[in-house]
Amino acid sequence: MMRRIVLGRLFGIPIHLDTSWFVILGLVTWTLATRYFPFQVRGLSVPMYWLMGGLAAVLLFVCVLLHELGHSLIAKREGIPVNRVTLFLFGGVAQIASSPTRPLVELKVALAGPLVSIAIAALCAWGSSRIPLETTPHIIAFVIARYLAVVNLAILVFNMLPGFPLDGGRVLRAALWAWSGDFLKATRVTSTLGSALGFGLLGLGLWAVFRGQWIGGIWYACLGFFLRDAALVSSREVLMRR
Repeated sequence: MMRRIVLGRLFGIPIHLDTSWFVILGLVTWTLATRYFPFQVRGLSVPMYWLMGGLAAVLLFVCVLLHELGHSLIAKREGIPVNRVTLFLFGGVAQIASSPTRPLVELKVALAGPLVSIAIAALCAWGSSRIPLETTPHIIAFVIARYLAVVNLAILVFNMLPGFPLDGGRVLRAALWAWSGDFLKATRVTSTLGSALGFGLLGLGLWAVFRGQWIGGIWYACLGFFLRDAALVSSREVLMRR
C-alpha cells in the first residue's frame, strides 16, 4: 500500500505527502473549528468555522513546508544532496542524504529553517496589524494571520530545544563539534538530550491524561515517542555513515 503521495518538485526538491498527514490535518482543523476560532470570532455559522479551520490548517503546513525548504536549499547550496521533503503526522522533515562536512555547514543548515519561521511569523504579525477590522472577512483574515504568527513562533521555540534531531540540537551539535573536533561525540551527546526531551514530553503527556486532558496528553505522549525514536534512529544513521 502506498504511504506517500508525490506532490511535485520545488527548487528541484521532491515534495512528498505521507498519508499520516491527513490525520493531523483533520485534528488541527477540528481543534481550530470547534475550540479556537469560535472564541476568537463570535456569531459565525458552524460551516464558516470549519472553513476557517481547514484554511488555517493547510496554511500551517505550508509554513512547515517552507521551514523544511529553508533547510533543504541551504544544504543544496553547500553541496549536500537532499532526497525529498516529506509532510507527515508530526509536521515535516527534510531528508538530507549525507552529514555536513564542517561545523559551520551544520550551523547554516540548522538555522535556515528557524530563520524562515521567524520571517513568516513577522510577516503574518505585520499583515494582521495592517488589516482594518471593519467587516467580517477582515476580522476572519486578521484572526487567521494572527494564528499563523503565533503558531510559527511556537514551531520556532519547540524546534530550538537543544536535542537532536531538532534544529536546536543540530545547532548544539555544531557548537560541540567545533569545540571538541569530534563529530560522533557531539552527535551522541545531542542524541541523548533528544531522547531525554522525548521522555520529558511522554511524562508531560501522561500527566495531562491523568488530569483529564486526553487530547493534549495523547498528543504530547505521541510526540515524545516520536522524538525519542527519531533521536535514536538519526544517531544510528550518522554512526553508520561514518
